[in-house]
Amino acid sequence: MSTGRYHGTPFAFAGSGAPRYARRVPPLPVPCLIGPTGSGKSDVAVHLARATRGEVIACDAFTVYRGMEILTAAPTAPDDVPHHLLGFLDPARERYSAAAFAAAADDLVAGIRARDRVPWIVGGTALYLRGWLKGFGPRVERDEAYRDELRALVEREGHRRLHALLGGLDPVRAAEVHPNDTRRLVRALEIVRATGQPASAFRADWAGPDRRPAVVVRLCRSPEDLDDRIRRRTAAMFDAGVVEEARRLLARPLLPEARQVLGLDVLARRLAGELDEAAARDAIALKTRRFARKQRTFFDSFASVHVVDAVADESSETVASRVLAKIESRLR
Repeated sequence: MSTGRYHGTPFAFAGSGAPRYARRVPPLPVPCLIGPTGSGKSDVAVHLARATRGEVIACDAFTVYRGMEILTAAPTAPDDVPHHLLGFLDPARERYSAAAFAAAADDLVAGIRARDRVPWIVGGTALYLRGWLKGFGPRVERDEAYRDELRALVEREGHRRLHALLGGLDPVRAAEVHPNDTRRLVRALEIVRATGQPASAFRADWAGPDRRPAVVVRLCRSPEDLDDRIRRRTAAMFDAGVVEEARRLLARPLLPEARQVLGLDVLARRLAGELDEAAARDAIALKTRRFARKQRTFFDSFASVHVVDAVADESSETVASRVLAKIESRLR
C-alpha cells in the first residue's frame, strides 16, 4: 500500500533523520474515516494506520464504556496500532458527550503528532465528529433537577408529550429527534431552558468552514451488502456471549446515556424470557439496520466529504488503499 505524503519516507524524515511530521507548519489535515455501523471501518482503519505510522482515535458514543465490548462491537487494537478512547469509562458512573470527545480528540491529535505519527479519527458518531470540526455554541451544564422533572413527565404522559414540548420551543430540533429518544429530547430542552434560545440555533455555524483542518472520507456500502454484514455481525455477537455481557451490565445502575446502547433493551427482554434467542437476534439486526439508515442520513448533511464505495468480498486492505488514495488526491 502506498504511504504517500502522510508517512512515506520522503515526507516522514528530513535528510538528517529528524522527523518532519510534527514540525510541519501548518500541519496536514487530520484524516477522518466515517461510515455506518457494520461498514468495516475498524478493520480498514488498522490498515490505514499501519500504512502511515498512525494511531486511531475512536469517534463513538458507546465504545468508550467498559464492559460492553461485544454489544458495541468495539475494535480489538493490535499491538502495532495504538487505539484511543476505547473502554475507559464506567457506564454506571462516568458520562460522555460530544464536547468531551472534542476536548479529548484535540489533546490526542497534538500528542500523536508530537510522536511524529498520524492521527486517524475513525467512527460512526457523526455528531461528535461534526462538533469537533465545527466547534460548539455556549457551554450548557447539566441541570439534574430539570432532567428529573422531564423524566417524570415522560413517566406520567409518555415520550410524545416530551416531543410535543420540544416542538413548541424548537421545531427544527424536534423534527430531527425521534419521539422516543428521551436523551436527545431532554438535552435539547435543557439547552432551551439554560439559554433562552433553541438548541438548533447554535448550529448555524455548522454550515460555515471547519474550525479544525481535516479531510473526511465516508465509507459506503450497498444496502444489501450492509444488511448482510449486520446480520453476520449480530450472529457473531451472540456467539461471543453478548447475552451474558448484557446480564452483567443490567445488574448495575447504568447511567441513562449508557442504557441507550443499541440492543441492550432487546437483550433485557431476552433475559426476562420475553424473547427467544432467534427473536432477539432478529430484533437487534433490525434495530441496527434502522440505525445505519439514520447514520447515512446524517452523513448526507456533511459538506466536503469524499466517498469510497466498498463492495462485498473486497478486502479491508484494498479498501484502505482506496481511502488513502482518495485522501492523497485531496491534498494535491
